[in-house]
Amino acid sequence: MNIPDHLSLLILIVSNAVGEQTNEMDLISEAGVRNEAGAVKTACLALGFRTEELVVSEPLAACESVVNSGADVVFNLCEGVNGDSGYEMHFAALLELSGIPFTGANPLTLGMARNKPLAKQLFRSRGIPVPAGVHLKTVPDRLPEGLSFPLICKPACEDASLGIFHDAVVRDEKSMREKVSFLLEKYPRDGILLEEYIDGREFNVAVLSDGRTVRVLEPSEIDFSRLPENCDRITGYEAKWLEDSALFKTTPSRCPADISPELKSRLQDTALSAYHALAANSYGRIDLRVDRNGRIFVLEYNPNPDISPDAGYAKALAASRLTYAGFVKTVITEALANFTTRRKS
Repeated sequence: MNIPDHLSLLILIVSNAVGEQTNEMDLISEAGVRNEAGAVKTACLALGFRTEELVVSEPLAACESVVNSGADVVFNLCEGVNGDSGYEMHFAALLELSGIPFTGANPLTLGMARNKPLAKQLFRSRGIPVPAGVHLKTVPDRLPEGLSFPLICKPACEDASLGIFHDAVVRDEKSMREKVSFLLEKYPRDGILLEEYIDGREFNVAVLSDGRTVRVLEPSEIDFSRLPENCDRITGYEAKWLEDSALFKTTPSRCPADISPELKSRLQDTALSAYHALAANSYGRIDLRVDRNGRIFVLEYNPNPDISPDAGYAKALAASRLTYAGFVKTVITEALANFTTRRKS
């Protein structure tokens, strides 16, 4: 479905309020959604759309406001409720029930992608390579069967690198137990993912659908060349969000990545397979590692990733010769196309 140029749609830009119980450090990533909302609003106005904004703190009241808004499309930037990313999929489900077209990932994909152990089981079932790992709800008394050091510890069901810091990689049982215990205290509900640390290059591949075709954008690579030798090559919370951190300053992303056509093709093919494995739609980003033998591993799929103008997704758009306003229009077009398809089914 194409949007008629003369049609001045009303776009309701919905984002989440900062959670009252969110700790000070995690507030940095949670508050970043305001930059996304501002950029989307600017693009919508440039496209000739009318806009309104809604900040979600109570989901049921927010959905009532959505229904009563008269909006033609909801641009969904809600990443959770009250600091809990587990409600991201539920809010999208409420939007789906509201009968108003909304942008971004569908509720099922949001739920599967957030649950990293489940997503990796689905990837394996499709023959998509992922690091070996286990899902933990208790501290293991020994190294889990099938794993070998070094390993990386991360929350099983979080995004934005929450809970992943410079000491996430462990190399012996003592440090493994200490790190798992620390993370379980903070994330007891969903548990911890303990998995093989792939020492190598890290890539991000952005994906964009218009409702008919899926386009895989230019890969980005995290440049670890300036990291001190005693630092593990990971993109944790400090490297993503803490702009004064040495890790932030020494891990820039390069887009397009300086890679061979053969590696580029393999990365894009693997990313597209991961996208389809989780029944994804709209826009997303796949994080991958390439080990020293050239083998590709999928780390995770990120539906509705950060689309701030200075974020990695926007860099991929520019490297792929797509404008930000054009991206916003494509996302809205896809939302309308999906809505039409659902009504016919």
